[in-house]
Amino acid sequence: MAAEIEEGMREEAKPSAGGKFELLYPLGMVGGFMALIGAAMVDGTDPIAFVNLAAFLIVVVGTSSAVLVQFPWRVVRNGLTMLRWALKPPHYEPEAFIDEVVGWAKQSRMNGMLSLDALIDGVEDPFIRKGLQMAVDGLEPTVILKTLRLRLHTETEIDLMSASMYEAAGGYSPTFGIMGAVTGLIEVMHHLNEPSQLGTGIAAAFVSTIYGLIFANVICIPTANRLRGVVAERVVARNVFVDGLMGIVRGTNTTELKELLTSYYLPKKKGKEEILEAEI
Repeated sequence: MAAEIEEGMREEAKPSAGGKFELLYPLGMVGGFMALIGAAMVDGTDPIAFVNLAAFLIVVVGTSSAVLVQFPWRVVRNGLTMLRWALKPPHYEPEAFIDEVVGWAKQSRMNGMLSLDALIDGVEDPFIRKGLQMAVDGLEPTVILKTLRLRLHTETEIDLMSASMYEAAGGYSPTFGIMGAVTGLIEVMHHLNEPSQLGTGIAAAFVSTIYGLIFANVICIPTANRLRGVVAERVVARNVFVDGLMGIVRGTNTTELKELLTSYYLPKKKGKEEILEAEI
């Protein structure tokens, strides 16, 4: 059973602050903008008609202002920092990560808990570094567990709140787009005595509505959901570490410990023939 689980665990990247560059994120955004421009060109509309600085300012600046009103600066700052995860998320390769934790357990059983002290400075994740330091310092397992669980809960709540900041921006931007359209139409009303300019003025007014929808549905909401996925992956990896550390502190058998940690990750789906073979 353990061999089957290990065989299916071939996810990307080792625990670190930055994983591989995610090309799909910028490609998705470019695709969204190109869909708009392509549709305009098919209809014979000049793409330059979508360029409007006033509309851009009212959508982007207005949405940003609403977000600053809703969220405290700590959450906003953390959200801006998390934005890099959309391009280079902190992946955790299950097999490599579990093997590393089990390796620490073997080392502590052979050479004592203090032997892990030399590894702490080389650990990139501050959460993992903190846990190892507490274990090396000889704190009680219950204290370590309570501290790490509380820290994980707090960090996760802040990260999810920061991700929801982008979702909130996606909710505000279409409204500011409509406000921009109304503002533009008010300006058009001032030139009703010039019929030749009405068509151009009305078209420019509705550009802000398009800006609001694009900003929400191509940038903000997808980014929020993407960051939530990264946070969820990190929570699983950190739970693996916490249970692994408890096993290290309590001297759990390394084979038993590895079986426990692999339970956090489901194996990849196999073909029908392999499944039937396994059942037989």
